[in-house]
Amino acid sequence: MKLPHLKKPCAQCPFRQDTHKGWLGAERMREILSARSFVCHKDTTQQCAGHMLIKGEANDFVMLAKRLHIDLSLKGRELVFADEPSCIAHHDQQRSPVKSENGHDQ
Repeated sequence: MKLPHLKKPCAQCPFRQDTHKGWLGAERMREILSARSFVCHKDTTQQCAGHMLIKGEANDFVMLAKRLHIDLSLKGRELVFADEPSCIAHHDQQRSPVKSENGHDQ
């Protein structure tokens, strides 16, 4: 049995450490991290690998797979933030300067 999920965070995954600082804002990231599961923003038919990796068994999809003895074969743990507070801080627009079109901090 296969479950609909990505196996690795995509290049634009908001849970990756190399995403644009301040991209989503702290409040939006808190909302996303409070969700029990999250679909990929690029392919809404697939569960987000980044969310599964950062949340672990607190993600319902991961928990379901474990109960059904289905290996999700997730890869890229080193790409995502080590913990939720780090991810939120990275997306905090108050703490992270936003670059203008000419590349300067605003």
